[in-house]
Amino acid sequence: MLRAATRARVALGRAGDGLPTARELEFRRAQAVARDAVHTALDPGIVRAALDGLPVLEAHSAAADRAQYLQRPDLGRRLAPGWSLPRPEADRPTSPSCWPTASRRGRCTSTGPS
Repeated sequence: MLRAATRARVALGRAGDGLPTARELEFRRAQAVARDAVHTALDPGIVRAALDGLPVLEAHSAAADRAQYLQRPDLGRRLAPGWSLPRPEADRPTSPSCWPTASRRGRCTSTGPS
């Protein structure tokens, strides 16, 4: 019942003091897929094609490469020197209840961007 209610790895069963072999192998496969995803380069062309004509804004982070980003995620949250994001007034809501900014990590504010 609990396992059906969440994607979390709960109620996996027991084999002595460890996990059953099938569950252990599932976990290792999921870890390998996640590791591959982190180390695979993003192809912006594939993203644009998948979004089927929706506008895409491409920006570069302050991290020089993927290895630096993994070691310094704070640089990945900053734009590279010389890059800025456009903020046209026409695209802003007139009375915001939540401004989507990376620095606020999904928290809402009524004051808008700073």
